Amino acid sequence: MKNRLFTCVSLLTGLLYLWLFYQLLFTPAEMLKGFGLAAEPHAIYLAKRISVLMLGFAVLLLLGSRLKPSAARAVIAVAVATNMAGFALNSFWGAANGILTDPAIPLIGGIESVIAVSYGLFAIADFRASRLVSHPAHSGPMV
Repeated sequence: MKNRLFTCVSLLTGLLYLWLFYQLLFTPAEMLKGFGLAAEPHAIYLAKRISVLMLGFAVLLLLGSRLKPSAARAVIAVAVATNMAGFALNSFWGAANGILTDPAIPLIGGIESVIAVSYGLFAIADFRASRLVSHPAHSGPMV
């Protein structure tokens, strides 16, 4: 069940990253304006550069969605949790400071927070599982 949950969440999150990649690369001005930001040439350039990071996370999650619990999967989960937590903090900060004016920004930040917490929990579970596999309980005499 847990592995299936990781697979489902990873596929959905991977598709989200893929959508962000597409938006940032092919429609950056519209995306920036949607957040209430000016679509200046420098901002559009940065959006297009950032799109490649979204593609990298999409590939990582879509190809890694069926990985079994392991230390490697835990590291992937930590990376996604960190990325999404950063997005969430920036969403909340941008909305609170009037930089991001779209009224949906707090909802977006909430979704990013849920994803971050989910991957944080996956990471904890996977690190614990990998520690149990690599360091089974000592059954021999203590020396």
